[in-house]
Amino acid sequence: MSAAVVRPERLLKDLQAEWVKLGKAEAESSERSAGVLRAVTMTVLVAVEAGEDERKALESLSQLMHEHPARAIVLRLAPERGEPLSGRAYATCWMPFGRRSQICCEQIELSAGAENFGEIPRLLQALVAPDLPVVLWCRSAAIFTHAAFAAIAELADKIILDTRHHPDPDAALLFVDEQLRHGNLYGDLTWTRLTRWRQTVAAAFDRADCRSFFDSLTSAEVHYAHAPEPVSARYLRAWLQSVLGTHFPVSLVHTPCEPDESWQIRKVRFLSANGSFDIERPQRGSAEIHVESFTSKAHFEVQDESALLREEISILSRDPSYAKTVRQFAISH
Repeated sequence: MSAAVVRPERLLKDLQAEWVKLGKAEAESSERSAGVLRAVTMTVLVAVEAGEDERKALESLSQLMHEHPARAIVLRLAPERGEPLSGRAYATCWMPFGRRSQICCEQIELSAGAENFGEIPRLLQALVAPDLPVVLWCRSAAIFTHAAFAAIAELADKIILDTRHHPDPDAALLFVDEQLRHGNLYGDLTWTRLTRWRQTVAAAFDRADCRSFFDSLTSAEVHYAHAPEPVSARYLRAWLQSVLGTHFPVSLVHTPCEPDESWQIRKVRFLSANGSFDIERPQRGSAEIHVESFTSKAHFEVQDESALLREEISILSRDPSYAKTVRQFAISH
């Protein structure tokens, strides 16, 4: 649909026609079919730039739909600044294992160059599924800094970023801190990647045989693998200080790694008058916990982008621990 005819009612009419076509095709294809199930539990807005990142985002979105069927609206920033607004609507379907019916989700794509991207918010108000949650996954730093971002974010119940790939993660997190303090709901896939680290540290603190050690803590270290200093390391430091005290000394230590070892946090070390306590990640999918001469192992699940999104989308309420960590990050910045 060209810029002259991109109207919400036209896109929704095209979606309805797609459902009619799918229903007829399914009825004619097999007598054993149980039909097509139209599933919409929320609206997911996906803000992407054209190119390789767009392809990866759509792959993650496709996997996400299997657990969270939604009306997906892809907001595509075209490479040419003057490219006019265009739009299309279609459905994507899959057959769950052991089922006789297809599950189909609605998808709309709105595309424009930077000069015309500001036309998109006015269309979205009529395109989001009524009376259902709206989640905005902003995968593009260029869209995050575009003047239209605020109007798009206003339509969402939750906004998800990924500061790991942001060119200025500090500025992004200072913005998130301000938004959280105003009651807006934000999430960050970089924070979600640290879930297993936080769970392992918390479990160690809860161990009865380690309480005397943690009662006499003097400092902690977060060892990271890649330069420059990743935002994940600063996130983990801010979380530890939000738990142990704003001024508790937490050092960031650069520990170089082999090129194929892509995880960023290598080790968290706690120091006290009684010695050290280490949680180390020697391999991508596991961690080792060292206390004096004792060593135990823990499984570290390797999560792809769709798994991280599923975790964030399942939390549509305020996360006090995240808000407290971002506040600490802003204070120490």
